[in-house]
Amino acid sequence: MTAESIMSFRLVKLKPTDRVCDALRVMHVQQIRNLPVVDENDQFVGLFGIRRLTRLLLPKAAQMNLGLQDLSFMPDEMSEMSERIKEVSQRPVADFLEKKKRLMFCKPSTGFPEVLELLDQSVDTSLPVIVLKGKKKKLVGMVSAWDVVEKLLVNMCKMETASVVGVDDPEPGESEEEKAS
Repeated sequence: MTAESIMSFRLVKLKPTDRVCDALRVMHVQQIRNLPVVDENDQFVGLFGIRRLTRLLLPKAAQMNLGLQDLSFMPDEMSEMSERIKEVSQRPVADFLEKKKRLMFCKPSTGFPEVLELLDQSVDTSLPVIVLKGKKKKLVGMVSAWDVVEKLLVNMCKMETASVVGVDDPEPGESEEEKAS
């Protein structure tokens, strides 16, 4: 089994110039945590996800490198978080993509064990599936932890159905000799 056998083909994509508020609407309506961002040639640019959005909601003191680690003393109201998201909502998603050094991806031919390992190591719950042609990265799908669970559940159900039906069992009224013929 490879990434291609479990990946999602119908992708909801963003353009680098799409605004953060538009991305949030898409994420909410589609119930998607990570959205791939592609350029006008459908080349993969990056990933905009819920993890990055969560970081944008943090107080500025926590967003800085070596910023505050303990925020328990800081009062924070919903209105303050709303102000922070309002500040960035009109900016393009390209300003807030996951950093490339943290971003992992796989190829359609990546084997299932490697996909599991990448998902385990990734800070996100999904991986872009990329076809590399020179320096170009064409996005062909996404694989999420949910895709893996869904595939496993489908296989488990097929195995249970086969054992209940008894694929090798004779039909009612059919003898073993009739089945063999």
